[in-house]
Amino acid sequence: MNILNKKETNNELLGRKEYRLDMSFEGAVPSKEAVKKELCSQLKCKEDLSVVREIIPKFKSNIASVEILAYNKKEDLERIEGYLMHKKIEEKLKKAEEAAAKPAEPATEAKPAEEKAEEKPAEEPAKEEAKGDE
Repeated sequence: MNILNKKETNNELLGRKEYRLDMSFEGAVPSKEAVKKELCSQLKCKEDLSVVREIIPKFKSNIASVEILAYNKKEDLERIEGYLMHKKIEEKLKKAEEAAAKPAEPATEAKPAEEKAEEKPAEEPAKEEAKGDE
């Protein structure tokens, strides 16, 4: 991976440096983790204080536009990115709980239906005996 164009912005209010760059790659578009590892070594920033915000590949070429944020302090990273990630994690947990609750409900409803089905065949032979007596 090579850096082609690099635009660096120092955002003192949020305590981070924002890099917007074009990157060349071979094969499939690399994952955010692979890009983070490679670019942090080239930009000389710490991996644990960096976040790859987006990777946008260019059509019909091996070039992607990348936005990476390098924070100065771990507290700033947790304060800003932690809030965003916390919301995403909460949404995933809610979906997982709903999915887990749905299969549990039909199982409880199926048991009373089976009991009713068992009771009905017991009543039908009694009716047949009554018809046979006539």
